[in-house]
Amino acid sequence: MAVLFRVHWLSVTIWGTKEYGLKMWQEWFEGVLGPMQAVGHGGRGFKSLFKALLEAKLYADPIAQAGNEGNPYFGLELPGSACDAVPDKLLQEFVIVLERWEKARITRLDLAWDGTPFTPEQVKEAVELEQMRSYLRREKMLYSISPYEKREDGQIGTSSLRLGSSQSTRMLRVYDKHGPVRLEMQTRAERADMIARDVLVKLPQLWVDRAISHLRDYVDFIEQETEKLLPWWNAFVNNQARAMKTVSDARTIELNRMLAWVDNQVSPTLSVLADVVGSQAIEAFVVSGRRKRGHKFNALLEASAKGGKAHGSSEEE
Repeated sequence: MAVLFRVHWLSVTIWGTKEYGLKMWQEWFEGVLGPMQAVGHGGRGFKSLFKALLEAKLYADPIAQAGNEGNPYFGLELPGSACDAVPDKLLQEFVIVLERWEKARITRLDLAWDGTPFTPEQVKEAVELEQMRSYLRREKMLYSISPYEKREDGQIGTSSLRLGSSQSTRMLRVYDKHGPVRLEMQTRAERADMIARDVLVKLPQLWVDRAISHLRDYVDFIEQETEKLLPWWNAFVNNQARAMKTVSDARTIELNRMLAWVDNQVSPTLSVLADVVGSQAIEAFVVSGRRKRGHKFNALLEASAKGGKAHGSSEEE
């Protein structure tokens, strides 16, 4: 099974005005993630918060900056699903521009590998047998198992292992909730900035090799006597994996999420109402929903108006 590498989270602080941030979003990401919409409140130390599709966010007007408006800054946040929708080449060009022309700092970067040739249990065993070469302490390992939880691929039973703390500059997670085992390296602060400027400025097909190098700076799994890599770890770090994620339209992803939720959570109740009261009950809910939905879905509605009805199209990078 091929290992699939992806950027799973990107947060960046950029020095500039709110207006400049919204213009930057429009030029770089609106085409794939829709327009930013004000939500009417702030968050994370900012007075203004804007949202686009797939939970992409722009934070502006920092609270801590009151009385010092001469040096404004804003934050952009692309969580996992938003990163999946952005073509790798676009992400590369954005980071290159940040490095060359903007005063900016990458504050969080998560890198993920799907379909790894090892399990959370193998990593747990290696740590317990002191086969981990890292500054990490074994006490920082957290392992959990949910024997009856359903995975996204339909199998029953999930397990998860975490190495490190979410408050530190690096943390490792190995879990199988999505089906194939995922290895995820979360980086923050100066570590995230350094890795992003080393990895993401390169051609996307070269990302995985550089990312593996930074992963091994953090942790390796070795045989104590020979100091050779454990077979399953050696198979992973030497795997000729490519950045080959499928890029799906953000509008399609968001609509599919909503459709899945309605199908699972709402459709049984609606079917009863339709059978007992009649289909006009569903029409009444639609009318009521239009009055209540507020600004939350504006980005999706605007993207749909521009692009027509969404279909499950995707492209292979």
